[in-house]
Amino acid sequence: MFQNEKKKQAGGARLLALAAAGLLMLQGVAQAGPELDGKGLYLGASFGSAKGKSKVYLGDSDPSVALAVGYRFNPHLSAELFTRNLNFNIIPGLFEREDYVYPDSHVGTALRLSAPLNESFQVYGRLGLGRTSMKATRVGMQAKSLTEASVGAGLGYDFNATWGLQLEYNRFLKNDINVLSLGVQLRF
Repeated sequence: MFQNEKKKQAGGARLLALAAAGLLMLQGVAQAGPELDGKGLYLGASFGSAKGKSKVYLGDSDPSVALAVGYRFNPHLSAELFTRNLNFNIIPGLFEREDYVYPDSHVGTALRLSAPLNESFQVYGRLGLGRTSMKATRVGMQAKSLTEASVGAGLGYDFNATWGLQLEYNRFLKNDINVLSLGVQLRF
């Protein structure tokens, strides 16, 4: 019995040593990459869910995809150009009795202010302005676009100076659309 206990202790110690080595390796991977001074160009992509009061949502949400290119003036202030799809409905209004216009996509600019929580996490707010493309459900109806403000907030996690992950909420004010998304950011 005494030998079995020694073997169990040795096995537990090996497992603990392997786990510690694995954590150290992950820490090294997370810190790998070029050291950036907080300034520079970045690219972003996100996938989420859009829900609004337009008939096209029918009380449900639609997938929403966004792409962005931005510039960080410092670690706390950045500006970006972005585009976001607000609707994936292929033939909206097909079985509806009345015709309507609905928000389809948005192209805009935004300012983003960040506040660090620690070395890796930050919270941020964003304020944007852009054009929302409104499509029509009937061929004879006129589609239009309108200027719309957007506000948002998010939580970011930096894997290293180059890569980051972001959980973000955005609201498009004129069309009453809420978007919750998860995205990545690649900084240069």
